[in-house]
Amino acid sequence: MSQLHRLEARLQRLIEEGTARLFSTHDTKAVLASQLIEAMQAEVQFAGGDRLQAPGTYTILAHPEHASGLRANASLLDELGGALRHAAAESGIAMAGELVLHVAPQDGLAEGEFRVRAAGVGESLSTTQSLDADASATGAEVQIPVGAFLIVAGSEVVPLTHAIINIGRKNDNQLVIEHPQVSRRHAQLRAIGGHYHFFDLGSTGGTRINGAEARSAILLAGDVIQLAGVVPLIYGQDAATSKAQETQEINTSANSVK
Repeated sequence: MSQLHRLEARLQRLIEEGTARLFSTHDTKAVLASQLIEAMQAEVQFAGGDRLQAPGTYTILAHPEHASGLRANASLLDELGGALRHAAAESGIAMAGELVLHVAPQDGLAEGEFRVRAAGVGESLSTTQSLDADASATGAEVQIPVGAFLIVAGSEVVPLTHAIINIGRKNDNQLVIEHPQVSRRHAQLRAIGGHYHFFDLGSTGGTRINGAEARSAILLAGDVIQLAGVVPLIYGQDAATSKAQETQEINTSANSVK
């Protein structure tokens, strides 16, 4: 079982033991766990190189009556915070500052319904996924590899034409993979220095590149990426356009040293 799966199970147990008196149905006891995990994963960002960072502040919005009970249960909030810190560390994700969990009332939420807002990390993946091809979240000049593409599951050819490409099960990813073992936000491609860099975003199923477990890698033509061990992606570049790009890079370098 992956670290995030273990985290979800622990959160569900903590909620069941610590807040059972707040709920009238069993199903609502698991809602907060999934909301916290989703908030952490959705707001991960890159903090230089291939280092991943998650927000340090989480606000749990709940029905006013339930919010009062949750806010009073300090030991439960401490345990939830500890579990989130541990899960982030095991996934190679750093927290932005001290982890803080807030509970706030919000009218209009039904019994057992929660909303979680994360803050304290700057530009998140949900923001950077909409950047245009000429945008650069790292501050460096973006050069998109010419003629790059992915072959998905051995049949579908997907051209890669953006500086940032998010991959996962959620519909707002640029490349949506509808498979239950693929995480909602599984991975990301970033154009850096004329090459696509691959980053696993702390996915539950993990990623293998050319048979080896990988969190990050610079992609080369022919590399085989396996998401959660079940969905193969083959990275490629059109030979003619790739050669033209290399020639242009050489000429640019030569001109710069004259």
